Amino acid sequence: MLIVPAIVMVQRLLGIIDLPSFVPLAHSTNTQTAGAVMEKDKKRIFTHAISIRIALPALLTIVLFVTATFVIILPSLKNNLLAKKREMLRELNTIVWDMVSSYEKMERNGELSRTEAQKTVLKIIQDLRYGPKNKDYFWVNDMTGLIVVHPYRPDLHGEAVPDVRYPKGKNLLDEFVKVVKAQGAGYVEYRFQWQDDPQKIVPKISYVKGFEPWGWVIGTGLYVEDVNVEIGLIAKQLNAIASVILLFVSFLAAYIIRHTMLADRVRRIISEERESLLRALEESNERFRSLVETTSDWIWELDPDGVYTYCSPKVRDLLGFEADEIIGKRLEDLIAIKEVERTSRIFKKLIASQKPFNGFETICQTRDGRVVVIEKNGVPVFADNGELQGYRGIARDISERKTAIEALKKSRDELHNSLEETVKSLALAAEKRDPYTAGHQMRVDTLACAIATEMGLPEKQIEGLHFAALLHDIGKISLPSEYLAKPARLSAQERAIIKCHTEVGYEILKNIPFPWPVADIVYQHHEHLDGSGYPRGITDKEILLEAKILTVADVVEAMSSHRPYRPSLGLETALDEIRSGRGVFYHAESVDACLRLIAEKKVDLSTAAW
Repeated sequence: MLIVPAIVMVQRLLGIIDLPSFVPLAHSTNTQTAGAVMEKDKKRIFTHAISIRIALPALLTIVLFVTATFVIILPSLKNNLLAKKREMLRELNTIVWDMVSSYEKMERNGELSRTEAQKTVLKIIQDLRYGPKNKDYFWVNDMTGLIVVHPYRPDLHGEAVPDVRYPKGKNLLDEFVKVVKAQGAGYVEYRFQWQDDPQKIVPKISYVKGFEPWGWVIGTGLYVEDVNVEIGLIAKQLNAIASVILLFVSFLAAYIIRHTMLADRVRRIISEERESLLRALEESNERFRSLVETTSDWIWELDPDGVYTYCSPKVRDLLGFEADEIIGKRLEDLIAIKEVERTSRIFKKLIASQKPFNGFETICQTRDGRVVVIEKNGVPVFADNGELQGYRGIARDISERKTAIEALKKSRDELHNSLEETVKSLALAAEKRDPYTAGHQMRVDTLACAIATEMGLPEKQIEGLHFAALLHDIGKISLPSEYLAKPARLSAQERAIIKCHTEVGYEILKNIPFPWPVADIVYQHHEHLDGSGYPRGITDKEILLEAKILTVADVVEAMSSHRPYRPSLGLETALDEIRSGRGVFYHAESVDACLRLIAEKKVDLSTAAW
């Protein structure tokens, strides 16, 4: 499908080649005509052979690529994607199952009656949504095959659900109950309405799991069409890539063929018009000489001792001297007096290295006493025996550029200071929501940066950690203030909401164009090396080094500070925590650096100031 148009395109591109024939003059018009025809036939045969040899392998490569993509890669990708989606269903179902279990435990402990517990958890399940359009859901049916709760079909509560695959009226829920009774949990494939549209019936795969204490079956599912849509998008992208590659290969093949023919023409031109080329070369040398004399850059040559042996007229515009005045002078003769020693020392090293140099800046004094900054670029010139004959290069006045760079540096410093103050303001805004942890982010910043310095991290990396530490709890700005100031231990549901602050922080910061991964560091600062942290449960290799350092600093500061629901646990308790979790929960090198800093009293967490 892609190959035929490509061949046509190559042929059309080749069709524009019109190489003139170099046929000697003949005494006979007929002889000349016959020779031209023969030359044209030879070129046509040569062009055809070259086209086949170059274009065919490239086009066969594209065929193999397309075949492998659509016959092997895409089906495998679909299977892998479907497997991951099924695993996602199992994990989501398990989360809801665990939530139901926690309310059942409250019932057993006498904290809630069964009616209250079930009513509360059903309300939560009914409101739960996920997926790209936030329309995927969970449902609950009982072990008798009747709906307990369904978010989109409240009319089915207490009813059986007809299975559309069986017109005689089988109950779809019986299949869920059968899987739960046989396996405790499992996958079921069937057809059901599309999200909240009861008129659209599509294939669906669900994962159901039984909750024995209450006789419930908890389920959630995905639509097979969602997977097909994702694979379709990937297929379109691969098709577009294949088309681009094919187009590029076609143009490249035509380019190579054309230039092969042109190379043949050049060889004939060289053999037949050598004298003409020599004359052209002489004219070119003359043009080059004129260019050197009139270019905007100062062109110079030095001998191995640093004495000028050639100087272009441009030096007059730069330094006010005539070109012949410079010949015989040394570099040091043009340098401002206070810069002579430094410049001479650097230049001698450059000459001794016998290597090209770029951006060598010299502060020169003009004939009228002005000081200008001259930038020199040079390359060594060697004799046939390898002996250094000197240097040749160009120079230009960069005084205005130096002034602009200084202004740019000043502007950059001002922007950095503005960023620092903005970040501190954001951190203070977050702490206003939680007065009991006022100063927490500052102290964590102090300790985290001290740990990073102790570990020998680059200054730029420490700077990124500094901003992330100041903002690591910015997500708490969205949490209910009564949770933050609650004087009693939080419930499981309240703790789960509190844990969302890392994700909220990430969402707040991800679109801010920091030059460091600040949003990701904030996102990961409650993750553990063994995957037991939150929110994503990632492990050592997936966690940024800055996030590992921030985790250690956060744990030490939090445990050694007062909280609304408990007094300070003390610094020693905090240090014991990171010792016991070293290499398991917490980054070993960060823990060691923190312990050294505390032991040697290089950091004081009792006070912190902006």
